[in-house]
Amino acid sequence: MARNPVVLIVLLCWACVGVASAETIDATITTLVSGRQDPRDGKVYTVVPIYQLLNLSVGGIHTRWLDDLRITVSGWGELALGDPRSGLASGDLDIGMVDASLFDRRIRVQLGRQMVFSGAARAMQLDGASITFRIARGLHLSAWGGAPVMPRFGTRLGDVAAGTRLSWRHGWDSELGLSFVEVLDAGRVARQDLGADARWQAHRTLALTGYALLSLVELRLAEGDLGATWQPIRMLSLRANYQRTAPDLFLSRSSILSVFSQESRDEVGGSAYLRPSLRARIEADYHAVYDAGGSGHRASAKVNVYLGARYDTTVGTELRIVHFPDKGYFQARVFAMQRLWRTLTLTLDADAYRLEQAINGQTFSFTGAGTLGWEFKPGWRAVVSAVGDVTPFVQSRFECMAKIGYNHTFRVHEVRP
Repeated sequence: MARNPVVLIVLLCWACVGVASAETIDATITTLVSGRQDPRDGKVYTVVPIYQLLNLSVGGIHTRWLDDLRITVSGWGELALGDPRSGLASGDLDIGMVDASLFDRRIRVQLGRQMVFSGAARAMQLDGASITFRIARGLHLSAWGGAPVMPRFGTRLGDVAAGTRLSWRHGWDSELGLSFVEVLDAGRVARQDLGADARWQAHRTLALTGYALLSLVELRLAEGDLGATWQPIRMLSLRANYQRTAPDLFLSRSSILSVFSQESRDEVGGSAYLRPSLRARIEADYHAVYDAGGSGHRASAKVNVYLGARYDTTVGTELRIVHFPDKGYFQARVFAMQRLWRTLTLTLDADAYRLEQAINGQTFSFTGAGTLGWEFKPGWRAVVSAVGDVTPFVQSRFECMAKIGYNHTFRVHEVRP
């Protein structure tokens, strides 16, 4: 959850002081009201959560010292009526940062709550700052640091984190990068990783990619991926890859859980994407898997077909097989979407599993769902959905849910003389 989102919002507002005006202001407000039954403790409760989502982007701000300044805020709030599981109100700030470019865009600074994706960061959400220097053409050095954010349904990463990445880009399709990240938790090293990533467009039809993350604490490969993508024609894409992961190295080194496993998981295989016409898409993949429990495999195939003069009908099917020595399943799914009218949409979904090993004495699971959505006014949408299933965990279940949502974007555009 947020450490102190109010402070971040105040900083963002303070950053706007002294700025005459913005070229573009985009604000998207989404309100969602839903009602559903929530069985727990042997009883059925009624829960009516009200969600408020806000996305704000202020861009095109120019000053005497800044080439460009952009402010981005994205957050949500919940008011839980009825009989909620915990708490009446909650909320969080996902993104809240100031993004500035200066010195003829040679330096870029980001301050506030942000996502750090590059290199060894592993998509870390951070309260802090990052800075990127353009050293020479194609050569960049970035550094970042701050306090990791604990997501609502995530795990705690540590108290403080910092990292850096040196990258060289040759055109838009080829890049090399070397990165380092360290996370401390109560003064102890929770993560200390060295990463390398590369992408090379060897030919107009062939792209090679690679990524490796070495844990300097354990001196083991935490994650690695080598792949090649071949696209001989526009409608066909083929990919082959090898991947290794060490699940225990995704945990903090200060966590007691990290000492119970030193296993690795290897996968090798490929995937294919085919679009034989504008009305059909076919996807398939197969990977052999090796880990401490033995060898296995996973495979899937998916077909989407679009019908109607205006592509108003979508039907599809999906098959998936997963097999390991101690577990496995076969999945079959069919789904459809039909736009009944310009403002009315119907979706249907049926999903079945056949388990290789029984759970609670059952090897079959089935879930069926249907949704009817009505856009009755601009920005307003009402949705009624029903779900029924029979699984090894519930003998039978049927649930209906109604939602009303409001989504609108406000744009202010000003061109100064």
